[in-house]
Amino acid sequence: MTSSGALEELIEESFTSAFNHHAAGRLDAAEEDYRLILAMEEQHAPAQHYLGVLLHQCGRHEEGLALMHEAARNAPPDADWCNDLGNVLFACGRFEEAAPAYEQALDLRAADAQLWTNLAAARRALGQTDAAIAAGKQALQYDPHCLAALHQLAELYAQLGDRMQSSRYQCMAFVLPPHEGKSRELLAISFYFLGQMEQAAEVCRQWLLEEPGHPIASHMFAAYAGLPSDTVPRDYIVQRFDDYADHFDSNLVTHLDYRGPQVLDAMLQAGLAGAAPVNVLDAGCGTGLCAPVLAPYAQALEGIDLSPNMLRHAARHAQYTALAEADAVEWMRAHPARYGLVAACDVLIYCGQLASFFGAAVQALQEGGHLIFTVELAEEERAAGYYLHASGRFRHQRSYVQQCLQEAGLAMVLVREESLRVEMQQPVPGLVVLARR
Repeated sequence: MTSSGALEELIEESFTSAFNHHAAGRLDAAEEDYRLILAMEEQHAPAQHYLGVLLHQCGRHEEGLALMHEAARNAPPDADWCNDLGNVLFACGRFEEAAPAYEQALDLRAADAQLWTNLAAARRALGQTDAAIAAGKQALQYDPHCLAALHQLAELYAQLGDRMQSSRYQCMAFVLPPHEGKSRELLAISFYFLGQMEQAAEVCRQWLLEEPGHPIASHMFAAYAGLPSDTVPRDYIVQRFDDYADHFDSNLVTHLDYRGPQVLDAMLQAGLAGAAPVNVLDAGCGTGLCAPVLAPYAQALEGIDLSPNMLRHAARHAQYTALAEADAVEWMRAHPARYGLVAACDVLIYCGQLASFFGAAVQALQEGGHLIFTVELAEEERAAGYYLHASGRFRHQRSYVQQCLQEAGLAMVLVREESLRVEMQQPVPGLVVLARR
């Protein structure tokens, strides 16, 4: 073997040793080997490049960048090296230099989703939101399951205030395997948000195999699978709203643009302005969002709910004269002719058939008393007059609501079509009704 051949072999062995030390985190040993190589071959580009990366890792950024730039001049363009340079520049906050490095890498390997994601990050850091979104979407063209790109796009749309698109990308990221260790409820909700009902139902089906009879899994399996249902199980209501109670008000108002109390207020002012105060029942009072709306009409204001945690929050509203943990239908049947006004805001969305509730309301109301309530409107005709929507809430046909009121002996005084909430950036159609016994 010639001396030059032996030298080349020694350099190759030294580089392998240096790279292995570097990959294992033995930076001192790696630096020693890289410098040995450069002592033997001053312009050895791989040693220059990776020593530059190493020096950056050790906090010697400028020295490292100088070596990486030198390596680029001593070797043909390499996509990985351009990406490494971009990453070091990005980490140093030099975003204006990082973006061209990523672009050069893409010139060499355009179908690389990670490179497009890195460019998106640099563009975002430069405040170039549209260019960042375009780069993130380009990443998904090459790899629809690129987790980093999905997260990047979710953050970009959140930055723009577009909750719908941000949530869409968050859900796309969340449903990617592996599913182990992820909340099954959130996994099912994510599939629902993406319009993938079969997958959402399958998540709940698997959940039920592991936890037979779980109230949330049982109810939401029926909702996602489109199974017939007449009511929401009590244990679902208790568990769901006990879990939600601590953040219920902010989630409803901030994220769902919830308008239930405002809609009730407008209807009461239109139909009961100037009426003498009466005993009022806030049926399904939740955290007490409607207490300020109902109080002006109340001689006494009582609230009932199935969720103890919701009632704990409702107790903060001084307008209530009494609060009780109870089922609305059972409570009204047990208190005949007690109330001049019964309010059920966002309650009947958890009842399919309405005859039981209206019948109990008639029992609880004094002659001439009023019932005010809201429902979500069905946009399609169903033989039953209602159906369980994939949201887990019931939707009712207007004709069915009118029929049930008439059969219960309640006369409709006022009715308005109003949206009480926004879901998936679309107003959910609703109905608010004031009826009289």
